Amino acid sequence: MSKQAVPANGPMAMNGALHEGIAQDDAAARLVDQLHAQNRLLKLVLGGVLTVGGALVLMGARTPPSRVAFDEIDVAKINIVGADGAKSMVIAARGLLPEPIIDGKKVHSSRSAMPGMLFYNGVGDEVGGLIYDGKLDDKGKPSGGVHLSMDRFGGDQQLAVHHYESNGHMETGLSVYDRGLHKAYDALYQQYKDAPAGPEKEALRQKWKEAGGEQTQRLFVGRTRGDSSALILADAAGRPRIMMTVSPSGEPSLAFMDDKGNVTQQLPQVAGTTP
Repeated sequence: MSKQAVPANGPMAMNGALHEGIAQDDAAARLVDQLHAQNRLLKLVLGGVLTVGGALVLMGARTPPSRVAFDEIDVAKINIVGADGAKSMVIAARGLLPEPIIDGKKVHSSRSAMPGMLFYNGVGDEVGGLIYDGKLDDKGKPSGGVHLSMDRFGGDQQLAVHHYESNGHMETGLSVYDRGLHKAYDALYQQYKDAPAGPEKEALRQKWKEAGGEQTQRLFVGRTRGDSSALILADAAGRPRIMMTVSPSGEPSLAFMDDKGNVTQQLPQVAGTTP
């Protein structure tokens, strides 16, 4: 029967080694506990940082800067909106100008190709604006103009300051217009457009005019296409009734006209007219 080998130092050495192993295990356990505690503390600190950071981000998203300064900015279109998101003003480059909004409805026009600035009231209708454009024709002559207008509530423009050029002629002045409410004549205009040619169509056109659909110019003050300075007063139908002019050569004139356009009185008197 064989025998098991015993270490040279005997049982005392084995007992010392055992105690040393136990001590090492205790130190390792304490180290692990410390690491767990530090990990919990790190998680708490990191959680706090993330919470505060997230709150700041949300606050920044909810309360944007009240003022931002730019030295220069290039932009194609700017919508000025209120707290409810409704437009108060639009500034747009060529091709981006919105169509008119009258009485809550979009109205087709050809102005969208022009640059400009538009104003809107509290119900979203357009109340005026500035449009302009210009180019040279094939003969090198300018063609275009500038138009600043103010509209009535629920209707079209009532006052405009304008300058137009075409074919070598210019007109510059202030005009006052007259037109009814869009809701009063829009349906009649649609019926008129859809009606076949004939007496019924003409009757619908007359109703449209009586409802205020036809815009009339009541007053003009400025420089005419004939190079005269003029003050022209018209009746509700847009017919000139009083004209005060000064010709390019300096000749003044004051004329009164009937509803057919015939001069009934003129100063200075023209030979052959009745005083």
